[in-house]
Amino acid sequence: MPIQAVRRGISVARNGVGAFILPCKKLTFRYCNWGGSSVGMRKYLHENLQRIGAANPGIQMEVQVKQGHPIITGDYMNGRQKVICVRNMKAHEIEKKVQILRDASGQKLRRMKHPVYSTNEGPRGIWSPFHVLEQYRYKV
Repeated sequence: MPIQAVRRGISVARNGVGAFILPCKKLTFRYCNWGGSSVGMRKYLHENLQRIGAANPGIQMEVQVKQGHPIITGDYMNGRQKVICVRNMKAHEIEKKVQILRDASGQKLRRMKHPVYSTNEGPRGIWSPFHVLEQYRYKV
């Protein structure tokens, strides 16, 4: 009898298998042209915007000049937005915030009850302190 693969009705898409697509699809930089809190943003955009655009061709970069404090908005594939205010920050601090938005998944932050979530079951089952042999227990 020949060996056959197990067929599944619908294939499950897993990002990273085959090709990886960043969840962030657009970064919007909004700053004021004359405001003092936008000095770091203006310097960052003048020095780094072309480099970041070339390094991340899959992310659309948009620059808006509006009154108010400078903000960076990340738009994600799942339709969510994340906004970070970068007022009075230096250019290297803004670089870190851009990386946070670029690498984020767009999902809401939630408390992790278990450190690992997997679609596959573990082969060893669930550990319990009652499975430990009597000879290895701590004796008082």
